[in-house]
Amino acid sequence: MSYSLKNSIPAFGGLVSTNRLNHNSEMPSLNGIHSGDNFRLYTNINETTNSNFQEYFSLDSKRFLWTGGYKTNANQSLEMFDYKTCEHKFVYLRFDEVKLEFFTDHFSKIPMFYSLDNDILFFASSLDLLLKLKKSQQIDIDYNGLLFYYNYGFSNYNNYLVKNVELLSGGQHLMFSLKNNSLEQSAYYDIFKVERYSGNNNTLNQNIQLIDKELLKSTTQTIANFNTIGIALSGGVDSGYLAQKINESGRDFNAYTLGFKDDYNEFDRIDYLSGKLNFKAKKIIIDSKEIIDNYLDVSTSSSFPVGFNNSILNIIYKHASADNVDIMFDGDGADRLFLGMNKYLQLKKILQLYSTTKTLKVNSLTVKVLSLIKHPSANKLALYFKRFNENYPFYGERKLANVRKYLPEFEMLLNDLALPIELKKLANTIDSWLFFSLFSVYYTPAFFFHTPYELQLKHNIVSNPQFWSDKMVDLALSIPVDQKLHKKTTKMVLREAAKLKIDDGYWNLSKIGLQNSYEYIKQSAEGREFINDNVAQIKNSDEYAFLKKAQPEQNIDAERLLPYFIWKENMRLN
Repeated sequence: MSYSLKNSIPAFGGLVSTNRLNHNSEMPSLNGIHSGDNFRLYTNINETTNSNFQEYFSLDSKRFLWTGGYKTNANQSLEMFDYKTCEHKFVYLRFDEVKLEFFTDHFSKIPMFYSLDNDILFFASSLDLLLKLKKSQQIDIDYNGLLFYYNYGFSNYNNYLVKNVELLSGGQHLMFSLKNNSLEQSAYYDIFKVERYSGNNNTLNQNIQLIDKELLKSTTQTIANFNTIGIALSGGVDSGYLAQKINESGRDFNAYTLGFKDDYNEFDRIDYLSGKLNFKAKKIIIDSKEIIDNYLDVSTSSSFPVGFNNSILNIIYKHASADNVDIMFDGDGADRLFLGMNKYLQLKKILQLYSTTKTLKVNSLTVKVLSLIKHPSANKLALYFKRFNENYPFYGERKLANVRKYLPEFEMLLNDLALPIELKKLANTIDSWLFFSLFSVYYTPAFFFHTPYELQLKHNIVSNPQFWSDKMVDLALSIPVDQKLHKKTTKMVLREAAKLKIDDGYWNLSKIGLQNSYEYIKQSAEGREFINDNVAQIKNSDEYAFLKKAQPEQNIDAERLLPYFIWKENMRLN
């Protein structure tokens, strides 16, 4: 296989070695921005092709800061940059004669890959640039990473999908020593310090006020250095709340909303909100063919298998770029902080039911009874109960459809893959919902942030996940679960905060929710043909055979592998 940067996104990368680098390590197709005997630093952007060249990074003789176009005062002066307190997206490097240090932003809003081959450390902020630097002729799949991806739907940091390539999580300090060719990693910003989330005895109203104050403050700070603001509106709570905050900050903005052809949309809610906040919304109608064509396009350069709903944001970004938008807002990730998905209500019931059976000392008997019931819901409940009986901690996000039998060895393997060491240490020592939320927060960037970041850069747009300021994350994790999940209401505290300054007219309009774009294309002839053609190939793949062997008591769902399959095929360029 050969690799090209023809479809690549703006990125930086480099290599450092304990030995003097030879001429074979030079990359004439890239823009060299730093060079020394042991260290080379490159970017795939330059002043002739990108007028905003200097907005992506800052560099001096000992430091490098990549913000991916996020404009701050630090871009002009590295002296002002403090990675410990900085809340925007970044990758920060420090280097001297004996070591190279990496610092990821507090939540890994920018992906950072690295690979140690013998005495050379390669690193890059995108996969295609890393492969270019390594001059790779082939990629080998990490099957532990594939196992995790199949069961969770996103990539693992410690077991990425490519062998000998790792991905840094948020708040990490990685040091490479040129003295002994070694790597040391630690967390300088540790989300697993659970004491920071204790002591929130506020009433619901007090927490509502804190959320509203913090979101206005962080939004005002974020947009200060940008000219034209855009927002992707779904008609729901999170993006609507952000629109209100941009308006309250005193700035105009462009809004974009998607609807499926001959299908349900949320345009009535968008129209009502635009009338109240005085903005214009561009309504974009897409059909199955456009979704599929767009999906194949965005998959050509992504560092990760692309989720279908993430992919259709690219259509919004194209419209926003044509309108000269330079920063884009959306509500991604808020549901993970404030427990905003309907499945969380189901998980709450499961946890409460198990607690009751354990109190009555019939939890083991309940498992036996559930195992006799031949129904998917009973199978799912039995799996949770068996895990709890074996002291596995409570965390969600796993795809449990098609699991037919509980296999202890497999559960142990998957648990070891899924949980980072820091979270394993907290197992069964903290509140179940805090453990659940820490798991979700840790992996949210891999699921929600990395792909939109890369897609936006292709259109010269940046974003900052607005609900993910340090203070907002700490506040969200400290709020009691009964202020988030209340009866049949998800993310109640956030809903009530949004209602403070968005009147009841908006909330009283019907809200069904736009269906998943993948489910939409399945209703069309071209969508079914696209899926069936890929599924047929997937079933003949080594990966499918591996999963059938690794998970013998599951009906392996080939459609789950469709994003992975297309992503992998795009690693092979003719």
